[in-house]
Amino acid sequence: MDEWMVIANPVSGRGRGERVGTSVVRLLSARGVSAELALTRASGDGAQLAEQALENGFRRVAVCGGDGTVHEVIGALAESDAIVGIVPCGRGNDLARALGVPKDEAQVVDMLVGGRTRRMDLGKVGGRYFGTVACLGFDSAVARATYEGGGPFRGTAAYVLAVLKTLVTYRSPRVRLVGDFGVFEGPVLLAASGNTRSYGGGMHITPQAVWDDGLLDICIVRPISRLTVLRLFLRVFSGSHVRYSPVRIERTRSLSIESEAPLWIYADGEPICQTPATIEVVPGALRVQVGGEG
Repeated sequence: MDEWMVIANPVSGRGRGERVGTSVVRLLSARGVSAELALTRASGDGAQLAEQALENGFRRVAVCGGDGTVHEVIGALAESDAIVGIVPCGRGNDLARALGVPKDEAQVVDMLVGGRTRRMDLGKVGGRYFGTVACLGFDSAVARATYEGGGPFRGTAAYVLAVLKTLVTYRSPRVRLVGDFGVFEGPVLLAASGNTRSYGGGMHITPQAVWDDGLLDICIVRPISRLTVLRLFLRVFSGSHVRYSPVRIERTRSLSIESEAPLWIYADGEPICQTPATIEVVPGALRVQVGGEG
């Protein structure tokens, strides 16, 4: 079936999700392409709706939402023959940014109709797939504060506020990391495994990561003072933090993680599992629709 199933999170983008999903269906129809709209109502619905789409014969699924909604859909469609198109309308939109997806709805529909299909890698940890970055340590503590936060801020602003709150009480844990690069053992501020460059709404934690190279980029940051954390944090938006001596960048196909006490691992901004755990790359696990150029 060439028609699209459009899965939209109605609360994404402060309520824009349903409107954007409806608009995409209308624009597809205007181009002579059949499409159906399905709305999520609760956590986990994105995966369930994607699975139902496969069962009903759909092989093209567009997801309107932020990285959390996208996370659910790609997890359900990983290693299948379905093609995923992303329509960004959430808080972070980091995977959409990595794939070069435009923000304009009409341009997104142009991509869905006339773009190219490519295979991208996915990360996998705790039995679940992720598209962008998996993190632990300070990153996961901040992600948890962002995930649980219900304040007025969204996207990068919410992340910045969570950073400031987390700084007050955070203590660097000791970890043992084993990958293709060898072994790292000691305390860390954070360790992030990037399939793409950014998370948190455009923070380039692994600025050289490539989503189809069969590798994860690992950013390890040793313990530093609170003031230095803030200085380094400002550099993450440009990716220039990697020039500083406390920061180490490695590449690996898998990363085994052990810690003295269980640490939460977040991926695509979602809580996944606790350590010990192994993060691995699954090459070419997802078929994605991208622009026609390049």
